[in-house]
Amino acid sequence: MDDEEGMNRLLRHENFWTAFAILAIYALMIGMIMVRRHKQRNSIKDDKKRLAEAESRFRMLDDLLHTLDVGIWSYDCGAGRIVNASLAFHEMSGYLAEHFENGISWRALIHPEDLPLLESCVLQLRQGEAVHTQYRIVHAAGDVRWVQVKMIPTMDQLKRMVRVDGIAIDVTSRYKMEEALHDITEGKKMEQALKESVERYRRLVESSPVAIAVCRQHKLVYVNPAGLRIVGAGGPEDFLGTDPWDWLYEPWEQSKQGRVIERIRKGNVVPEELSIRRMDGAKVDVIVTALPDDETDAVRIFFEDVTARKAAERALIDSERINRHILDIAPVAMVLHSNFEYIYMNPAGMRLLGVSDLAQLEGRGYEQFVPPDQIDLVRREVKGVYEQGATATLVESKIIQIDGTVIDIEVVTAPIPYIGDNTALTIIRDITEEKRAERERNAAEKLIRESEERYFQLQMSLDRFSSDLFGMVKISELNTRIVEEIQKVLKTEKVSLVTLNCGSSEFCVSGGVGEFSKDALYAICDRHPEQLPLCKLHETSGGYFVKIGEINGDHSMIYISEKVALLQYEAIKIWLETISRYVSVLYDNFRVIEDLTAELEKLGSSRQPVWLLRLMLHLSENERKRLSQDLHDAALQEQIIWYRKLNQIVTDTELPPKLRGQLEEIEQGLLDVIYQIRITCNELRPPLLKEEGLERSLEALFEFTQLRTNYSISFDCSAFEDDLSDDRLIGLYRIVQELLANATKHSNATEVKLGLSTRSGQVILNYEDNGIGMELEDLEKQRDQFSSMGIHGMKERVRCMNGTIAFASAAGGGLAVYISVTAR
Repeated sequence: MDDEEGMNRLLRHENFWTAFAILAIYALMIGMIMVRRHKQRNSIKDDKKRLAEAESRFRMLDDLLHTLDVGIWSYDCGAGRIVNASLAFHEMSGYLAEHFENGISWRALIHPEDLPLLESCVLQLRQGEAVHTQYRIVHAAGDVRWVQVKMIPTMDQLKRMVRVDGIAIDVTSRYKMEEALHDITEGKKMEQALKESVERYRRLVESSPVAIAVCRQHKLVYVNPAGLRIVGAGGPEDFLGTDPWDWLYEPWEQSKQGRVIERIRKGNVVPEELSIRRMDGAKVDVIVTALPDDETDAVRIFFEDVTARKAAERALIDSERINRHILDIAPVAMVLHSNFEYIYMNPAGMRLLGVSDLAQLEGRGYEQFVPPDQIDLVRREVKGVYEQGATATLVESKIIQIDGTVIDIEVVTAPIPYIGDNTALTIIRDITEEKRAERERNAAEKLIRESEERYFQLQMSLDRFSSDLFGMVKISELNTRIVEEIQKVLKTEKVSLVTLNCGSSEFCVSGGVGEFSKDALYAICDRHPEQLPLCKLHETSGGYFVKIGEINGDHSMIYISEKVALLQYEAIKIWLETISRYVSVLYDNFRVIEDLTAELEKLGSSRQPVWLLRLMLHLSENERKRLSQDLHDAALQEQIIWYRKLNQIVTDTELPPKLRGQLEEIEQGLLDVIYQIRITCNELRPPLLKEEGLERSLEALFEFTQLRTNYSISFDCSAFEDDLSDDRLIGLYRIVQELLANATKHSNATEVKLGLSTRSGQVILNYEDNGIGMELEDLEKQRDQFSSMGIHGMKERVRCMNGTIAFASAAGGGLAVYISVTAR
């Protein structure tokens, strides 16, 4: 035990002992040198004494190293042998000094498996490097020992290794101790692994979805949770201790039980399908496998609930029977085939081919039922389904029935790989009636499209014609236009507008190039045109006519002097009657206009009635509005576009300076034109008059006017309430506009004052300036109220608004105007 503790201490202080061993080597070397020198100086007594002391110290050091199992040795590279070694090294290796002197090789000491390691250490020593390693040596007695070695080379002047000094420590006992500890550790690991394996096995059994039970002497001693769930037990106590045979739903005969028990004993494992009874009495289908335990008399029972699977199998059988029934009663043809040979065809398929039994198809290939021009295509499609396993695209084709009738079909082929290779199901649907209905539908749709297009063209004709009527003021223009439109739509030149008198048998063709003869006149007169309704199409032997008006016994008619095919369509007839009605109404309007013009001529020399005056002013404002919008949307926008294009050209750096200057002048001119057009638009139609009100519109007018005039304008509207009708708004605005125009052109005023107020349902407008004034006698001389906004025009506007106007002026004393109108 003391030796082991010393060894342990030695191992714990390995670095210390390594250093100590190196010092011991050097001390030994010094001692050897001193011994040699003392032997050479035998004549000197003092040297002998010192030599004896050195040898004594060497022996003491050798004994100490021997006590510590530390061997020291020196290897002479020239002699090729170990020349010096300590006692501990001799005991460690089992060889004495004479063995090494007799030339025993150092290789005899090294374990054969560690020779490559020593060779690599020799290479390091030859490079002058110290080596610290461990390897196995073979004792002279044959046993193997582990040593820890430190080797130091000695080099000559040519850097050749001449000697190697080494120290070796026997560490065999430490390795044995480590192996013992390793064995103990491995044993504990194996024990832990065994425990873990048992725990894993237990968890595996407990969590297994398959029910596991153990039976010993016909009693159940264990069941996992899956088994408890299958039998519906609340806990192991409801299941353990019972006989497995008691759980069968239907008791087995003793002979059957005996045969099963015998198979289990012999190890013949055969799964059995059984039915067991749950604790609640329900029936459960299970597959049971029993395995005997060779080491004990126990039997392991594995059982799995297959109730759902059995139900699924029964459902699958029922489904297959139903599917076969569906195939038989399916309304579409279904053909199962393999390698282009029939396997099965449902009744609908036989009806499609015109056969009553599959025997009629013996000896007939599919080519006999496919049109010749489609045989190659069908073969490629079906072959692609066989080889690629992809469903073919649904296509339309044709098939030849057994009696030669060709019918239209819709066909798709899908692979059936689970039946066998090159097997597919083709579904065929007879679409002959659908195709015929589709052709009829397409024809009907074509007629509908033509009809819709015809209606569109007729509607466009009516819109175009009605739009053109707005600009017509002469009957001759109307006659020419109606004839042109009818000729264009009916695609015939033989259309004319005829005025005839059946009493005098006279007629006049006023439009068109159609032929109108006496025969046509007599054919129309025989119909008594004075009794015929207006705008109704009538047919004669030579063509058609429509009565559009009657004045003083003269009948105006549209006459078509040929049979036009388009007039067979009801829509064309309706269009012709409709456009004739437009003309008829316009004829009546022209007569009303003529009567109104005559009445106006009679009233021209007298004062105009208020209603007429309002009408004329309303027409004038509408015309101003239209003209302002046209200027803004057309002329002004065009000028702005051209200005921007010109501005882009002027900014070109490569433009010659002279040309740039000319273009800049044109650019400025365009800006002036744009500005003038904006002014004109604002004057024709005040912007936002209704939206902003009279007060804000007048203020904007004043601001704009003062930019172009030399007089100042003061405006007072503090007592004004802006609640006026539209005609009052525009009327008062125009009056103020005219007052400012007169001040600009004639008054030479420097100051203009305007006041606007509301009092007792009346709107009061007062105007004053400090200009040259005017003679009031000249006011009655201005009568053209429709061509200019003079004084007389202001008076007429005031009269239209049920108001009063008064003027006050003196020569050199300015002008004052007082206006009062109703607010509504």
